[in-house]
Order: sequence, then C-alpha cells, then structure tokens
Amino acid sequence: MTKEEAFKLLVLIESVYSHCIFKDETVQQWFQFCSEMDYEKVLTKLKYHIRKSPYPPAIGDIAVFQFEEGHFPTTLQEWMKEGRVRIECDPKSNKRGTLPDWLAEYSPRKCVELAFEEEL
Repeated sequence: MTKEEAFKLLVLIESVYSHCIFKDETVQQWFQFCSEMDYEKVLTKLKYHIRKSPYPPAIGDIAVFQFEEGHFPTTLQEWMKEGRVRIECDPKSNKRGTLPDWLAEYSPRKCVELAFEEEL
C-alpha cells in the first residue's frame, strides 16, 4: 500500500469517527505498517469495522499482512502427510490401553468389553 492509500484510510477513519484525530507520530506508524499491506483488503476490513463498532480501529483491527505464497501451505501439507504416515505405521495407534480399575467401574467402554467377553 502506498502512503497516499494509507492517508485515504486515515482520512476515512477521521471522517467517520469525528472524535478521532491522529497525531503525527501515529500517522508515521500507520505509514510504516501499511506499506506491508494490501489496500483493498484493509479497506474491506475497515468498512466492516465501521459497520460494527462505534470506536475507531487500531491498526491490529484492520491489518491484513501478506505471507509468502506457497511456503506455509506446502510445509503444512508435509506435516499432515508425515503425521498420517506415522499414525499408520505405529502398531500401538489402533490399540486401546487398559483402563485403570477406578475408572473401569464407571466407563461405558468397560461395559462393552465385558459384554464382548461374555459372548465369547
């Protein structure tokens, strides 16, 4: 986002929230943070904020930071695949442990196990 677009956002905020007046330091901080954001996405979030809140937004309320495309989703997919393979290969993953005696009395699982043993 350019400084002009960030300035448009600040003007919109000041015009909607008449009691809100930005100081020079605040404007500089907005310029710094907004340079990393997409104007259209921030404007969409700002419009939503205006509709729902009687208070002016903080930067965190309307910020939309971009992340590197393709990097995180690929990593996530690899983690999911590794987890699935690990679970499928782990012989203990499908076995249930025995219940402690104090819990077995109240567990519906124990009742099912007892009924199954009686059938055999």
